[in-house]
Amino acid sequence: MTTRRNLPPLLALAALAACASPPYAALSIEADAELESNVVVADAELHDVVRVGRFGVERVPGTNQLKVVVPVRNIDDEQIQVLVQTSFLDGQKRPLGDDTNQQVKILGPGMTATIVVISKLESAQDWTMRLAWNR
Repeated sequence: MTTRRNLPPLLALAALAACASPPYAALSIEADAELESNVVVADAELHDVVRVGRFGVERVPGTNQLKVVVPVRNIDDEQIQVLVQTSFLDGQKRPLGDDTNQQVKILGPGMTATIVVISKLESAQDWTMRLAWNR
C-alpha cells in the first residue's frame, strides 16, 4: 500500500520532467516592445533615468524622406551617455534596411537632447528608435 501512495507524486514528477524537455515553442515577435512603442530602452537601469517627450514626424519637402524628432531627457543627477539608433520601417512595421548609425548623446543632469533622424528612403512610413548605454 505504501507503493500506491508514492505513485501519484512520481507520476507528477515524470510529467513535469517531460514538460521541461526541448523543443520549446518560439516566442512571437508580435509581442515585442518594438511593435508597441516607437522608442525602446535596452536596459532597466537606463529606463529608470531617461524620459522621452512628444515626438514629431514629418516628410522632408522635395525628397519625401521621413524626418523624426524625439526629445530625450536625463532625469538622473549624473551625466549619462546614451547610444541612439533608429530603424525606418514600412507601413506594417517591417524593416526596410534603412537604419541610422549609432549616435552617442551625452546628457547632463536634467538635460534634454533633441534627437533628429531622417530616413534614406522615401518609402519609410514608420520607425523604431533604440536607446542603450554607451559604456
